[in-house]
Amino acid sequence: MKKKNFSLAFVLTFLALMMLVAFTRATVGPLQQEIVTTITLDKKPECITVNEETNRVYVGVEDGLIVIDGESYEVLAEIPLEAEVIGLAINPQTNRIYAVVYGERVVVIDGATNQIVGEMPEVIFDSSSGIGIAVNPFTNLVYIEDRTATMGEYDRVAVYSGETNTLVTSLNVPGSNTHTYIEELGLAINPVTNRVYVTWSGTNTLHVFDGSTHEFIETVSLSSFSEGVKVNTYTNYVYVGDVVLDGETLVEVFSDYQGDLEAIDPVNNLLYTATYDTLYALNGTTHGIVLSLELDWFFSSYSDCVGVNCETDKVYLVDNSENQIPVVVIPEFYTLISTMLVLFVLAVALFIYTRTVSEEPIHKQSSAH
Repeated sequence: MKKKNFSLAFVLTFLALMMLVAFTRATVGPLQQEIVTTITLDKKPECITVNEETNRVYVGVEDGLIVIDGESYEVLAEIPLEAEVIGLAINPQTNRIYAVVYGERVVVIDGATNQIVGEMPEVIFDSSSGIGIAVNPFTNLVYIEDRTATMGEYDRVAVYSGETNTLVTSLNVPGSNTHTYIEELGLAINPVTNRVYVTWSGTNTLHVFDGSTHEFIETVSLSSFSEGVKVNTYTNYVYVGDVVLDGETLVEVFSDYQGDLEAIDPVNNLLYTATYDTLYALNGTTHGIVLSLELDWFFSSYSDCVGVNCETDKVYLVDNSENQIPVVVIPEFYTLISTMLVLFVLAVALFIYTRTVSEEPIHKQSSAH
């Protein structure tokens, strides 16, 4: 029995080690990806977003919005607007697309008809990092950055109703009404916890608001700062530049991962980061490199240049130097990694258990006299 248990444990451990090798290849030696197709446009793309429910890709261009079929890669519609689109957000529940028009307003588009059905008359003051706009699909509220050039007024986030397109309230950045310079804002929301995160360059801080009551919660000082802020709803991590915060405790838990964060896939727990010529996919928990792709153009981080469809595992990139949208497909192999790691741990545990049992001495019961 001892030899049988040991042989079984050996076989299981060997199989587990083989899976660990595959896991190591995917995390330590990242898989090299390829662009599967390239969508060529006749206009310069500025930003991009994806509706996973309808598999539609929306590209902001110099004078409007382009709608692309995420399966066939065909251009389905071009929606003309009065200026370039510099920010996009989608509510997949209502199939409404929100396009920030430079120097003008936020246009509301029906995703079923590609028709303009409303607007939010917010005066858009352009920023070097683009304009932040976000939608909470559970509350149907739309959040829009609004930085001011007027002394005595607050830099704020305007909160609009997605149902009526009317202003609900404003989230004022504390202390911004006393600042003498034009500052930068960053905006992100976690629809699961209903928290709103706003960065402000005036004090290089992060400000947290309750999305239910619209009340200010806390100001967080950071070890390093960038206006860009994003949230991974899978881990509840908040990203401000290189700093990673726990969304619950607001304590820094990690820093200095590879590249600049461009997009998050919360379904597969992947982070998409980029340097000037390389796109990376990072594990959202360990921040190790899973995949990489060398680019033949200089990647721009001016606005949202990466769109992800978590359902089809497709990543859409903005190449505004060639007026193209390259498409990358993430291999299904990655989805097996977490399963393999669990199996490895179980196999090792079984190995240790069987060794303990097999080496345990057997005490014979003495016969009664």
